[in-house]
Amino acid sequence: MMHQAVRRGRTMMDPPEFLARIARGYVLAKFSGAKFGRYPIILGRVRFHIRGEAIIGDRFTTMPHPPQPNMDVARGGILRVGNGCAIAGGASIEVWHEVRIGDNVMIGPYCSIIDDNRHLSEPDGGPLYKRPTIIEDNVWLTRNVTILPSVTVGSGSVIAPNSVVSRDIPPNSFASGSPARVGKKLEIPDG
Repeated sequence: MMHQAVRRGRTMMDPPEFLARIARGYVLAKFSGAKFGRYPIILGRVRFHIRGEAIIGDRFTTMPHPPQPNMDVARGGILRVGNGCAIAGGASIEVWHEVRIGDNVMIGPYCSIIDDNRHLSEPDGGPLYKRPTIIEDNVWLTRNVTILPSVTVGSGSVIAPNSVVSRDIPPNSFASGSPARVGKKLEIPDG
């Protein structure tokens, strides 16, 4: 779906403007501090604040709509993004420890992915970090979805708008709500 939007954007822009945006995105990718795969398409502005390690796969795409997406990786943090992923405006990925995003994941506008509580909720100093935050292959996070720390979203799942994912979502599920609950299993044909 995001890649269709990129194709539509390409047809709406004249070729020199589109190529200039692609070139600007390529330069931005090279100087971001992240390791990008082939053919990054960064059409709008993106705030990269990479102090740890960020490895982003082939055909990573950002949409040109404001506000800018934000990718922040703290010292010692690891962000791994698979091939064919797309991120929309206003989305935020904050990595303090480890976040893994699979192939062909679409991150919609104003989504938030975090991997650490960043506060002491218990006076006795309970753990801030339990395990990596994982979004498996072919997941669609629609508008304004929040993925909380130590959550795994299973492959082929769709998370409905304005949902807060606070526990694991099984593969091929449609989940919604705050906290997100599985509403139904998605029947996805092979191929």
